[in-house]
Amino acid sequence: MQLDFSILARLKVLAKCFTAAPKPMHIKHRGNNNDAAMVLIHGFGGNAEKTWGQFPSLLCSEPRIEKWDIYSIGYPSSLRIDVPNLWSADPELKTLAIELRTSLSLPPFAGYKVIAIVAHSMGGLVVQRAMVDDHNLTARISHAIFFGTPSGGLTKAGLISRLKRQARDVAQGSTFITDLRKDWISKYSGKYPFEMRVVAGDRDEFVPIASSLAPFPDCMQSVVPGNHLEIVKPTLKEDKSVLLVVDVLAGDHYARGVVDGARLAVERRDFRKAVDVLLPRAGSLDDAALVSLALALDGLGRGKEGLTILEQRYQGGKSSIDALGTLGGRLKRRWLAERIEEDLSRARELYSTGLKLATEQGDHEQAYYHAINIAFLDLMASPPESKVTFQVQEMARLAQAHCALSSENFWRIATEAEAELISGDLEHAVALYSRAISMAQSPRAIDSMCSQAIRVAARTHGKTGAQRIEEAFGIAAT
Repeated sequence: MQLDFSILARLKVLAKCFTAAPKPMHIKHRGNNNDAAMVLIHGFGGNAEKTWGQFPSLLCSEPRIEKWDIYSIGYPSSLRIDVPNLWSADPELKTLAIELRTSLSLPPFAGYKVIAIVAHSMGGLVVQRAMVDDHNLTARISHAIFFGTPSGGLTKAGLISRLKRQARDVAQGSTFITDLRKDWISKYSGKYPFEMRVVAGDRDEFVPIASSLAPFPDCMQSVVPGNHLEIVKPTLKEDKSVLLVVDVLAGDHYARGVVDGARLAVERRDFRKAVDVLLPRAGSLDDAALVSLALALDGLGRGKEGLTILEQRYQGGKSSIDALGTLGGRLKRRWLAERIEEDLSRARELYSTGLKLATEQGDHEQAYYHAINIAFLDLMASPPESKVTFQVQEMARLAQAHCALSSENFWRIATEAEAELISGDLEHAVALYSRAISMAQSPRAIDSMCSQAIRVAARTHGKTGAQRIEEAFGIAAT
């Protein structure tokens, strides 16, 4: 029986922006001897400092919450496999919950009358367990906000759960998740003595909506733009994640706006509701909401209308082929998170149409983009232990042919690298990825490249391939 290394590889991608803390720690972002403190709790593989990026400083600059002191708390969580006889293993989540309860009962937190907790990913599970088990702690908590927390568990923990305690606890159906949900319902029974929000990213490939939002009442649910990492790495005070936290803590009785509610409806596949709200506002929607509208229209069988709306927004800059790729990308990411066959089929159809149009128009850059995504989808949809099919290899070669006719940029080089992985040349792929990374213009572009590269490498070359690509992208071996 083999380990599904693609699972471990994706966990490493999620954590590559972090440097795991070697021991529990806390960071004081603002300490003015207020009566109230906000505490940020990181997720799997993260740490108290790097998980949150600029989030703490953005919160500190918001005058509406100046009466809140702000801290981050860390705990042991690395990507190293647990082998207790060789090195200390990371604690299980129930132990981390006890540790959190202890930390919040000691200085500097013991002196605060009120505590608000903002947690990311697995950190939200630790917080929920602590709140269930400690009545005194719950009595002090005024707000709890969970970003991308797999409260219903993860269906893809796979065999890695046998080698990693924290991954085992997070798995759907695990004893930890089952007991937590049962105990949570028993304790609160729908009556919460604190303000609470659960927040999902609209491009989160790691934690499905059904896990992050569904276990809680509709009135507590929100969706913000971004993937699993981006939702806790805002760069502006106006970013949705910042506004949500500030509104909740400022006591403004945060109410989900109609547009945000419609975007949430898209994630729940209530496409009719979303279209009714978003379509009349199409001219004033931001880019992320406009894509949500196109996704909702597509879900109602009105895909052409959705593509037209995307084209109109970007007249002169975004063609119908671009729009097909944009919508295909959203469906691809949703399929990776939820594995619903309809999303896979529709994403492939959109990419195929885009490839046909790009080929007819001689747009080689768009052609290689659509071709490599078709190859990726077909590869990911095939059985894990099967050989790479001739059709997948042919599509990868087609992408390479269009790359050869395109101007050189980092996306072209990354596409050639992915095609080499599919064709079986790991070393050439590593060299090309290294070159693409050196040409990339933003960390987000590198993250996007990295996520797909490791999935493909793990699928085509197993553990060795995943590790070689991780090294190319600067992910520390664990």
